[in-house]
Amino acid sequence: MFTKLCHDAASITIKNDDSVNQDEILNFLDGRYVSAPEAMWRLSEFSMSDKSHTVIRLAVHRASIKDSTLTEWFKLNLTDEEAHEYYYADIPQYYVFDKPSTKWQKRQRGGQQVIGRMPVVSVQDSERFYLRMLLLRKTGVISFNDLKTIDGTLCETFQEACKVLGLLDGDQHWNDTLLEAARMQMPSYLRILFAIICGFGEVENIPDLWTQHKQSLSEDFVHRYSEETGPLYALAELNELLKSYGLNLQKVNLPSVDLQCDLFRLSYDAMEEQSKANANIEKLNSKQRYAVYKVLHAIYERKGDQAIAVASTRIAATLLSGGRTAHSIFKIPLTLNATSTSNLKPNTSEAKILLDAKVIVWDEAPMTHVHAFLAVDRLLKDLTKCDEPFGGKIILLGGDFRQVLPVILRCSQSLTVSSCIKKHRLWSDFFVMKLTENMHAFDSEKEFASWLLHVGEGESGEKIQLPPFCYPEIQDPVQQLFSDIDFKTVTPEELKGRAILTVTNDLSMQINNRVLECMPGNEVIYESMDNIVSNDPQDQLT
Repeated sequence: MFTKLCHDAASITIKNDDSVNQDEILNFLDGRYVSAPEAMWRLSEFSMSDKSHTVIRLAVHRASIKDSTLTEWFKLNLTDEEAHEYYYADIPQYYVFDKPSTKWQKRQRGGQQVIGRMPVVSVQDSERFYLRMLLLRKTGVISFNDLKTIDGTLCETFQEACKVLGLLDGDQHWNDTLLEAARMQMPSYLRILFAIICGFGEVENIPDLWTQHKQSLSEDFVHRYSEETGPLYALAELNELLKSYGLNLQKVNLPSVDLQCDLFRLSYDAMEEQSKANANIEKLNSKQRYAVYKVLHAIYERKGDQAIAVASTRIAATLLSGGRTAHSIFKIPLTLNATSTSNLKPNTSEAKILLDAKVIVWDEAPMTHVHAFLAVDRLLKDLTKCDEPFGGKIILLGGDFRQVLPVILRCSQSLTVSSCIKKHRLWSDFFVMKLTENMHAFDSEKEFASWLLHVGEGESGEKIQLPPFCYPEIQDPVQQLFSDIDFKTVTPEELKGRAILTVTNDLSMQINNRVLECMPGNEVIYESMDNIVSNDPQDQLT
């Protein structure tokens, strides 16, 4: 901290005519002005400078240099296992570098106010640049070669080691994602994941990614058909999945396929399905059979009609078959007002999907601001050239206004309520249908569902008291939820449906760490990376 190390000085000359009269003594005169803050500071005899932390400069150099903080850190890791817990930049907090002996010695006291800093290295000096990047992410390193060794494989350069670790732009992390998913997921789920990666991930070489994982992505089709035609059916299904993201095989540079038969007709045995249907219909009562026949009749009458499933949030969209967020499918601006319009252009594949759709299902609609609905209303009217609400499309809104309303930054309760579609004139065009039975609640959960409805109706008062059955006998959530599981032989199926909800991230981290301690195997750390959002190549560092 530096408060005021010098005073302000000025030399002033006042002239009444154009004559030049240089007075060297006057020019040398030191005219001092002391401002009020400086005067107060000096009169109070406050410190003029202070230092809170000690900064230790750490060397980052090539292998040719010896006896430095870096090489001695390698030697320290050979002899001191405790040092394996700390990164190179954190070592000065726990060890002192003795310059006469050029060795790291364990710190006896202090260290909280000590910071280790490696110098910033230009990307032009590529060897040191990537060396520094690895030093920020590896512990227990004993040599330069050990620093370049990733999962037992020695890389030729530090840059290659960074690529293997996924620290640089590339497709390695997408390869690792698909490899990890292939260990526990079926090919159908892998194809969904592959489509998501193509739709939202920045993949440099999608054809190469397909080639590397073609076997796992088409394994079920290969088993059903043959080695030659199996991948073609996988590509055909990928093409259908990519349409949800406004893409197709051609746009992602994958080979197009032209199957002679409809993929979805070949994916099941019609005779087998018909026999199953006949057997199940016999078990239905008259009302149930009437409902089934009514649905089948509606499907037959509207055979070929398309429907679109959207949701207000990405989490809700993942629960819908082919679901996408409303902002994604309708191209709604993130910043909305009463006159906002969609960025979707006519005569595009995305616009054709909306035109062909007969029904649009919108889940968690109460969370969406009314301005978003107005923008969609304008979009559909413009595309269909129809002045009816939403261009004459059937809009099915799902949700509960007793739950989460639109989230508006620093607004009043009245403004939040007025931002709901229920308070707009568009609401009069909707027909409200209420569900009478909670199909997801078991008989043992009816009491809890009734209590939730009681709270949602505002009948619980200002203070809400949890019912007794919400308090478990075992207060340890980890023991209560996982006591019957052997983590040494646990399968993903056993963990499904088990979750612990917490209020804060800190508590969530504590519980996660406790569960991880019970599980065998080594800890895996997934690194994230920030990118510069710019189209200028000069802004990119690597």
